[in-house]
Amino acid sequence: MSQYDTVVVGGGVSGLACAILQARRGRHVVVIEGSPHLSPTLHGFSRAGTYLDSGFHYAGSMGPDGLLRRLLGKLGVDGALDEKICTLDRFDRVRFLEPAFDFSFPQGWEALTQSFCEAFPDNCRGLNHFLTDIRALWERGRTAFTLDGGMHLRALLAHERRSLREALDEHISDPVLTAVLSCHGILYGMHARETSLMFHSQVAGSYYESACLVQGGGRVWVEALEQARRDAGADVVCGHPVAHIRLDDQGRFAAVELETGDRLTASQCIGTMHPKLLLDMVPPNVLSPAYRRRVRELEETPSAVVLFGRCPSATLSGNLILTRQPRAIHDWEGLPLEERPMFVSASVGTDAVSVICPATLADVPGGNVHQDAGRPEGYRDWKLQLADRLVRRLSTYAGDLLGRFELLDMATPLTFRDRLTSPAGGLYGVKHRIVDLPLLPRTRVEGLYLSGQAIVAPGVLGALCAGFLTDSCVV
Repeated sequence: MSQYDTVVVGGGVSGLACAILQARRGRHVVVIEGSPHLSPTLHGFSRAGTYLDSGFHYAGSMGPDGLLRRLLGKLGVDGALDEKICTLDRFDRVRFLEPAFDFSFPQGWEALTQSFCEAFPDNCRGLNHFLTDIRALWERGRTAFTLDGGMHLRALLAHERRSLREALDEHISDPVLTAVLSCHGILYGMHARETSLMFHSQVAGSYYESACLVQGGGRVWVEALEQARRDAGADVVCGHPVAHIRLDDQGRFAAVELETGDRLTASQCIGTMHPKLLLDMVPPNVLSPAYRRRVRELEETPSAVVLFGRCPSATLSGNLILTRQPRAIHDWEGLPLEERPMFVSASVGTDAVSVICPATLADVPGGNVHQDAGRPEGYRDWKLQLADRLVRRLSTYAGDLLGRFELLDMATPLTFRDRLTSPAGGLYGVKHRIVDLPLLPRTRVEGLYLSGQAIVAPGVLGALCAGFLTDSCVV
């Protein structure tokens, strides 16, 4: 047995933020990560001498007064990232094939509004109203988080009942413009009809304000947070997943038990795992039937098929959202995989490119096979054939930006299910739908708290916000 003050389950961005903040308060902290290394989502990997980003593409609100920069400053890691930050004049490009349409998102609210009005002059008045709403909500959320570490932001997210779809229908009449304004839903895995305008504003608004790329990608983020974790004095255990969360005779948190049988005791535990995994870790009678049902019924965000490769002659800077028709931004489930939207991300300073195509376990032949059963029959052939179709589509419709795409590796929903310990392989954890009651950091078990992208939002900014929010609750 090992004795700690705080055990953090999960060594991703949110878990590391919690560990750093707790350790700086003088607590003896340990981070337990089931994977061989910290933050497996962001860490990335190398193939044929090329570093490939597995989970980081860009970040929002990184300007001089940005929320993300402020949070990084409080963690003491902003200096490690300063020289790596690359700000582009235009950070995202949307390309539709039918009708043929291209639009690039410029930096800053004023430039963005002007570009939209030039591209859609008949909708200029509605555009101004819609973007004014998005900006006001984003700044309201940012201010709320800055004031009290996220307590009021939680209330704002929970009480906003207007959907993104309803707000678009109120102000916008052009279906192409509607698709462009909601295309960033691909970055948090929800349709416009199921996400609130407030939630969307906290994701898209951060990019509209100030988006940046980071030279070195996700690995740089992990290295910066890992150094801050070492400086704060928090311990780490990697490669040994948590099997059980143990309570004392009074029903309070007492210890975590690893799959090896080792037990680490503490007075507090912060769990950043997928919420559904929590249900199997704690004794069945400690969480109310209503809470367990609520967690079980949470919908998971989609998974994806991801191509990892390099394009030596690429002229694309930033990201490209590519789809045949605007409606496919929302209604892609019934389309063949190669006809679905693609999110193409080019790394800064290298020729590495990642291509994300939304998918589910049901898209994989035999994909519902249990994790321990290995890969289904014909899986490898299916992957190779699908990769060929996707690469040909890239060459046909984005060859002017990418040049020749050389495939280096590929991931499917089975990959994400197994590597990210996500029940259905979801890229962004659970959905934050309007109809769902949001999960809170504090549970009914004394000493047991939750954090991670299920608490506030996905992405680096969402995960960091969750870490700060949970730390406030623990204090």
